[in-house]
Amino acid sequence: MGFHLNFKNIFSISLGLSSVVSAAVIPRDSPSYYTRNLNTITSIYQYTIYPNQLPIVAQATQESIPQLANLFSPTVAGRIQDIGNFTDFRTSIEYFFGLAPTPRAPKNGAISAIDITQFSSGCPSVAASTVVFTISVWDDTTKSYGEVLTYLKQSGFWHFNDQGQVDYYDLNIPALGDFTGILQGVDFSSQLVQLLATKEVCAGAQAACTGANTQYYPNNGVSVNSILKSLGISLLNLSLIQQLDLGSLDLGGLNCFAQLTKKPFGDFNKLWSDSVVCRVVHLMLAVIDPVDHCPHVGPTGGMKCVNYGYEDRLFLSDAALFGDVHRFVCPAS
Repeated sequence: MGFHLNFKNIFSISLGLSSVVSAAVIPRDSPSYYTRNLNTITSIYQYTIYPNQLPIVAQATQESIPQLANLFSPTVAGRIQDIGNFTDFRTSIEYFFGLAPTPRAPKNGAISAIDITQFSSGCPSVAASTVVFTISVWDDTTKSYGEVLTYLKQSGFWHFNDQGQVDYYDLNIPALGDFTGILQGVDFSSQLVQLLATKEVCAGAQAACTGANTQYYPNNGVSVNSILKSLGISLLNLSLIQQLDLGSLDLGGLNCFAQLTKKPFGDFNKLWSDSVVCRVVHLMLAVIDPVDHCPHVGPTGGMKCVNYGYEDRLFLSDAALFGDVHRFVCPAS
């Protein structure tokens, strides 16, 4: 898959891999708001290119971030389907940049380029776009450094205030499950992979969620043997038991594992649910902002990793979230 670049901004970044920012062509005689809105969206996505997001994430718990002052309203809110609603500046910023891939074994994939392949803006306050992210190997110790791993697409609508800042967004990521499997290099339908992912959530929760943010405490009724029995794993299955290595979890983590293996593992195409996969995502955010996101990793799901019905997820919250169910329609002239 190639890119049709109408104009480029190619610049070197710290690890030496070139990153590309490409945007749709600006038609001749376009109104100034068209260019402004396209440049704003392009600039937002530019900060998802690794490692551009790192200084943003480092400031994610702040009320304002200088680099984003001209891009987002302080009251920005929106939805990423099917991940959830983000009702303020902080959670919106944590989503846009805290979930942007960073190099992790075994694939070490990160965003190396963005391409705005679709764009339209018929009025100053509304625009629609599609971005294609290129995910490349970001490990300069390997021969595959810089090779393209895969792509990710995000489409949707943006609303801009009178200052040209994004104040609402409604975006969708298709086939996130397929993408996640490629990025992680695993088959999430495998029981072993699901159990190892659950264990990773529990170990991560114990590391990130401490003190007042602790979600899982020791339970005297939980042991490795009781968990294996509940999972139907025979003590004779030494290979599986060794791979799980549940003994490496502390007692709170073991209780976490016992609780989460009773919940559905879930589907990355439907993260907005009481599932392990939802907690996988919110663990990434809990590392950034434990006060806000540790409850989402916890046993109750903290009103994020809970089961919302189809209509609740897609329709019933629109008026409260966007302030107007027709927010992304250009006003009548």
